Amino acid sequence: MTDGELVRRAQQGERQAFDELILRHQPIALSLAIGIVGDREQGLELTQEAVLHTYLSLDRLRKPDSFRAWLCGIVVNLCKNHLRRPRVETLSLELLSGGRSFDSLPFPDSAPQPQEEAEARETHRLILAAIAQLSPPNRDAVLLYYFEQLSVREVAALLQISVPAVKGRLHKSRRKLRDQLRSNFAEWQPRPAVAQQNRSNQMIPVTVLDVVTPDPEKDHRILVLTDENRRRLLAVWIGPHEAADIALSLQEKKLFRPMTFSFMADLLGKADVRIESVAVSALENETFFATVHALNGDGKVDVDARPSDAIALAMRTQSPIFVAGEVMEAAGLEIPADMEVSAQGKRPKMSELFPIDPEEKERMQKEREEWESMSPEERSEVSRRKLLTHLTRSGTLSQSGASEDE
Repeated sequence: MTDGELVRRAQQGERQAFDELILRHQPIALSLAIGIVGDREQGLELTQEAVLHTYLSLDRLRKPDSFRAWLCGIVVNLCKNHLRRPRVETLSLELLSGGRSFDSLPFPDSAPQPQEEAEARETHRLILAAIAQLSPPNRDAVLLYYFEQLSVREVAALLQISVPAVKGRLHKSRRKLRDQLRSNFAEWQPRPAVAQQNRSNQMIPVTVLDVVTPDPEKDHRILVLTDENRRRLLAVWIGPHEAADIALSLQEKKLFRPMTFSFMADLLGKADVRIESVAVSALENETFFATVHALNGDGKVDVDARPSDAIALAMRTQSPIFVAGEVMEAAGLEIPADMEVSAQGKRPKMSELFPIDPEEKERMQKEREEWESMSPEERSEVSRRKLLTHLTRSGTLSQSGASEDE
């Protein structure tokens, strides 16, 4: 009996037909998985996962005679995802929302508290319940993309639809999930404009003391501010890019070409806008908010900002930095009486700001040597080919004439 006949029987609910398909093609799938990941036990586990994906998605297979190629394609995608997963670094909602209070995120070596675990479980339950209300096609796309961490192209191959169709499903799903979950998360509620918020009249001058990297493998950094008496600290969790720029300012380093905040400072200067000061002006739901006070031809303007962005800009424009009195009172850390801020504070090294794995450094060096050995024409052709490949894989480019349902 051919693969096509077995697939059609399996699609009609005949379990024995599916078992026969797996018996036929599992050896080649297992061999393929082991060859990719280089470990038999892991290869066996990934093959079993591929079989499960195949069983759950069998009704979507449009070409029954291509079952073997389809199964192997799923194996390859799962293996690639497995190899890529340890290197995946995502920007958390905490980093995207701005500066988080020091107590709102744990240090890497601290175990989660029971209350945090309970909150995480409840959040997970709410999200899964909302996903369950999506239509089956949209739900499949969301689970594969966000939970299985497959790429858009891999999801398209697994669901046998086009890349634009996957993107459309994800877009509709995100919008619906946001509407469903908005009432459950206070931080998603619209915030009043800066002018409508209560700001403290007491502003405490502060300086940037240090940028701390608790775990080099994670995105979180800690920005440490100190008051003018150098007896209190304010610690704020921020993202790596803003942290790197602030640390460069602490080192008084200027790069050959302007980075983002240097460019912003130059642009404001050319537009005759002067940063009068920046302030960490509020603390709401363990999230800090900042205000940039600027002067232009029409007078004074206040702009809402993330603390990391505001302070990075202040460092580049040499503008004073303040913290609202109630913010320092609520989140400030007292320096013990037997300790003091060093006059020669440690400044992060460049290798700490931009850490590079030794193996990655060696690979980059080899690529550089190969690149330098090419002629200008060869370089141009290699660059063109790599760009087209990248755009094709991401779904930005596709073969002309391809239909939406392919």
